[in-house]
Amino acid sequence: MFSILAVVAVCLGTVTFSSHLASASTLSTDRARANQLLKQINRIGAHVDYLGQKYDLAKIKLNKIASEIRNTKADVAVIKKNVTKGDQQLRAEAVFAYVTNGAAASNNPLFSNSAAKIGATNVYNQLAQGNVAATLSNLKNYKIELTQERSILAGEVGRAASLTRAAAKSFHSADVYQATLNHALSQVKGNIATFIAQAQAAASAKTVSSFNAQSLADGIVNPPPDSRANIAINEAMKYLGTWYVWGGASHSGVDCSGLIMLAYQAAGIDFPHYSGAMYQDTMRVPLVDIEPGDLLFYGYDGDQHVAMYVGGGKMIEAEMTGTQVHIVPVRLGYGFFGLGRPRA
Repeated sequence: MFSILAVVAVCLGTVTFSSHLASASTLSTDRARANQLLKQINRIGAHVDYLGQKYDLAKIKLNKIASEIRNTKADVAVIKKNVTKGDQQLRAEAVFAYVTNGAAASNNPLFSNSAAKIGATNVYNQLAQGNVAATLSNLKNYKIELTQERSILAGEVGRAASLTRAAAKSFHSADVYQATLNHALSQVKGNIATFIAQAQAAASAKTVSSFNAQSLADGIVNPPPDSRANIAINEAMKYLGTWYVWGGASHSGVDCSGLIMLAYQAAGIDFPHYSGAMYQDTMRVPLVDIEPGDLLFYGYDGDQHVAMYVGGGKMIEAEMTGTQVHIVPVRLGYGFFGLGRPRA
């Protein structure tokens, strides 16, 4: 989507044509085709980015549920021990209650030579019977609790399976869309390549002009070397040239939110591995107040893509499949949603 200029540049380097050989009709047709392709490329690229972040969100939820499953299994194990202990205690107390009840009958004052002992015996019998009732009550509660916890566990396992399927579906869908995008790029030839390059250059120039008009980028003083923003920028720079990888968060590969998460993690700020959650965790900043280290979000609620402003009207990003982490001019056009500043 956003790296079409690089692709087109390669195409232009291998394609030459003479304008006087092309009829006005052909040029008009090619220009229309170029506009159509550019829209298709932008649309598909944006959707692939969106699916990538949906994949990241599914992984976050899956990790959370996995933790809940572990906790619930631990609770079930404790309750099962209580049930087993309650069963054993009930058997012992039932036998004891039966025995003491028999003893109480034989020690009735009417038939006993030692009436003084009867009061204590009766009290003891009542305690024994009370223990049985309490054990029964506790055992019943434990079994109800065990049933409830097992139901919760089944629900958690079901949600985990659903999220796993959702992540796999996003991954598969992205593969399909990526193939479509590659097919669209394969059609970028001749006059069409020229017109797409012109359209991209015009869009880029418009973005730069808009950014300069709306921001104070040229007058911004860079943050001090020990600031969190500067630490994050320097950390992000270490990933330049790293390939984009779905769900990636290491030097082996990163996606857009993975890059930002790692950069700010080095600065002592923890972000979820999902651009939409990052947007929610940052402060709203008007474009006129943009500073290095601020994050640029794309898509509805920032759920499609995220990049980091590094100053001088440029940003660093892990863009999409087939690209490496790079620095590009700030984009305010297609899909731009807003700025977010990490909370100190």
